[in-house]
Amino acid sequence: MTHFVPGNLLTAWTADPEGLALVVAAAVPYALLVRRVARAGLRPSPWRAALYAVLGVGTLAYSTCGPPAVFRQEVFWLAALRIGVLAAVTPVGLALGDVVGLLRRLHPDGEHPLLRFLHGRLSRALTFPAVSTLLATGTLLVVFVTPVLTWSVTSRVVGVALDLVLLVTGLLFVLPLLADDLLPAWATPPVRTFLAFVDGLLDAVPGIVVMTADTILTPGYPGFSSHVSGLDPLLDQHLGGGSLIAVAESVGLPVIAAVFLDWVRSDERDARAADLLDDRAGPAGAPGPADTPTPADASGLWWEQDPRFAGRYRPTPPPEDASGPPPQQG
Repeated sequence: MTHFVPGNLLTAWTADPEGLALVVAAAVPYALLVRRVARAGLRPSPWRAALYAVLGVGTLAYSTCGPPAVFRQEVFWLAALRIGVLAAVTPVGLALGDVVGLLRRLHPDGEHPLLRFLHGRLSRALTFPAVSTLLATGTLLVVFVTPVLTWSVTSRVVGVALDLVLLVTGLLFVLPLLADDLLPAWATPPVRTFLAFVDGLLDAVPGIVVMTADTILTPGYPGFSSHVSGLDPLLDQHLGGGSLIAVAESVGLPVIAAVFLDWVRSDERDARAADLLDDRAGPAGAPGPADTPTPADASGLWWEQDPRFAGRYRPTPPPEDASGPPPQQG
């Protein structure tokens, strides 16, 4: 193979059978799902479909059939870029397509195999934030500090298996962040924003390890002996670590922004719900019995004054004496 040149980043493509199969498996079912939702009159979001097509399916095609696939055996930093995209960028694009939301609109009773699985015990355990973060970060570390990378570029079976593992571990973390009701009740929008921030920091760890190593981590990698990259092997490895960090951080910020926007929308929904309850309570000056504070419970704490939580936190008044007032003496 001739030396790699920057122009190959746009021109080097291959009809990899496994890559094409993954692209079809990701694109066709989603297109059929969007069509079903549209025919049901539920108006699927066009921008979410566009994100799924470009950021999800598009990056999947580029990684498995584009230059990172063509040169993954010869140029270490392109092999690292491919792994980073499949682990971080493609899962975010697929999650932004809102597959779970579309299925819920078609099956509000939750009677769909995928919905049942996502709410099952195994899925709950794997998508628990600590577990999914360790799986995603740990998988990348294992790939680059063990012979797994070498095996994946020299064996088709191992290569396809690794692609699937990267996609699944990426989805295990990002899908619950961008969907409702897939995380525990304590994972409120502020907590999800914090989790996305922490994950953005941890995602940089594998790249830092690869970029700062002063020895070759995968000496069996074939590209280090073919010299197709035209780079010193250690420099090639350092560039690979840099590409991992660049991919992780470029995706981390949009994910944090998406979760933060969901937080803002959630607050707006809560405010509208509170206003609706206020309207139902009656005009000003004539509050309902549950909304009427008394000197004993008017503490000023917001959760005691919020009509959504009326009667939940206020002290229960003692029951009246069943015997009633004493009889009057005639």
